[in-house]
Amino acid sequence: MKIQQRFILHLLLGFIVWLLLLTFTVPLVMEGILPRLGLNGERYQWFVMIIIGLDTILCIIWFGWYFGSPLLLIMKWIDQLVNEDFSPLKDCEKIYLRKGKLKMRYRLYQEVITHLERMREQLQKAKVERAELEKAKREWIAGISHDLKTPLTYIKGYSTLLLNPDYDWSKEEQRNFVQEIDDKGTHMEQLVQDLNLALRLEDSQSLPIRKTSQNIVTFVQQVLADVSNDLRAQKHHFELHAEVDDLALVFDPYLLKRALQNIYMNAVIYNEVPVMITTTLEIKQNVLTIIILDNGIGMTVETQQNLFNRYYRGTTTEQKSEGTGLGMAIVKSLIEAHEGIITVESALKQGTKFTITLPLLK
Repeated sequence: MKIQQRFILHLLLGFIVWLLLLTFTVPLVMEGILPRLGLNGERYQWFVMIIIGLDTILCIIWFGWYFGSPLLLIMKWIDQLVNEDFSPLKDCEKIYLRKGKLKMRYRLYQEVITHLERMREQLQKAKVERAELEKAKREWIAGISHDLKTPLTYIKGYSTLLLNPDYDWSKEEQRNFVQEIDDKGTHMEQLVQDLNLALRLEDSQSLPIRKTSQNIVTFVQQVLADVSNDLRAQKHHFELHAEVDDLALVFDPYLLKRALQNIYMNAVIYNEVPVMITTTLEIKQNVLTIIILDNGIGMTVETQQNLFNRYYRGTTTEQKSEGTGLGMAIVKSLIEAHEGIITVESALKQGTKFTITLPLLK
């Protein structure tokens, strides 16, 4: 029953109560009480107006309490929520009977009470999530500082060695130093790019998608070649399985390459022991499925649940870390920008499986 209908019903019941009260009190006073006091006769009929007035005043007071007391409690509850007190209503026992049902006068506002309770739970949940996000941000900032400081330390150290006039470095040693400086500089550049892209995504800025139609099989082969040529990936093994050699797909080559590289480099960085990284391309009902599977160390349940959350870092700042904690969140945003979906399945010491679905040309 809607609240408007319930109001009308309760008002009708109140009107009936008022009529019943008049029906009982007027005869009682006029025919029972006044004659005993010797006040009978037509000249005392004005008592009828007094009785009707008193009954009406009593009903108005009762109506005010009946309809108003729940509103006062609801206003108190709203004020409690405004002050960010998301605990259950302190006067909750006033609303419910012992059996857990709403008292009659509170049933009138059943929808309001239900929505307020739901809002309280959602606000309480949002407060906890906000606190966790702020904590994750602080840890993430500490991690970013650590990640930027480490390559800077290497760059500064190797630069100092090269500029030291007391040593005469061989060409091979100089080349190694410059290579290390270049690698660390590239790492810092990737960190800055991730930060820039993450800030744009957080500010809800639309990504400049420049889609072109390309052979996705050849594209994935090129991405795998680039990743496998990375010094950090040379001990790992890569395989590609595709149902066809030529498959047209409309996508942004830069953004999709960025997403795939992040997935591959995660498998490379977090697996110190050589692993097999297999990529499979499958076609089903105008949908391309890209499956990236490795037999590495896998992930915990907590890491899987938070993998695509921004600012979550699967390792602490004391552990080896090559990422920003933004990598997989960015991957998810880039895949969704292509109207695709990405999911992850993993278990400790059993490997990790990423599944990406992308719509094909219609």
